[in-house]
Amino acid sequence: MIDTALIIVDMQNAFCTKNGSFWKRGRKVLNFKKVLSTNKKLISFARRKKWLVIFTKLVFTKDYSDGGLLVKRNSKIAELGAFQEGSADSEITKSLKPEKNEYVITKKRHDPFIGTNLLQILRENNIRRVIVSGVVTNICVESTIRSAFDRDLETILVKDGTSASSHKLYKSSLETINKSFGDVMSLEELFLKFEN
Repeated sequence: MIDTALIIVDMQNAFCTKNGSFWKRGRKVLNFKKVLSTNKKLISFARRKKWLVIFTKLVFTKDYSDGGLLVKRNSKIAELGAFQEGSADSEITKSLKPEKNEYVITKKRHDPFIGTNLLQILRENNIRRVIVSGVVTNICVESTIRSAFDRDLETILVKDGTSASSHKLYKSSLETINKSFGDVMSLEELFLKFEN
């Protein structure tokens, strides 16, 4: 029985291209080419293992009436028209295109369990373990892992499949996750663990 799901967090154009709104807000994703390459390999592995594959993306209505404090605290989101539904910014990057049998969770908060059917999908598919990758480490990725852990799901973070806007934030988040919320491993370590 397959009891594992891969959750790819926010690998959308907002974060995945230098024309994306995250970059236009003066932020960046360190080592991005490596992160993208790792996620391609990870998704391919998950498909071969027949794991449930789930993508998340952050998307708001054009008037941001659904943005809450997330948009209020980040005024440049609305100024730039970031993450708007139907925009290129809100779409999963083409190189990681989801397949028809895979899920895309549209979220309004950092935590993809809030206001979505993510938990229902996991429960209906008898998932007890989630492997998490994507961006950014210390915000939406960590929020995903914390929330999954609090719902009694085993969690694994693929450390070379994620990144933040600074090494300090990245390392601090990895330490927090590893200490309190789940296992942290490289893609190679993950392959060795699940290749049997």
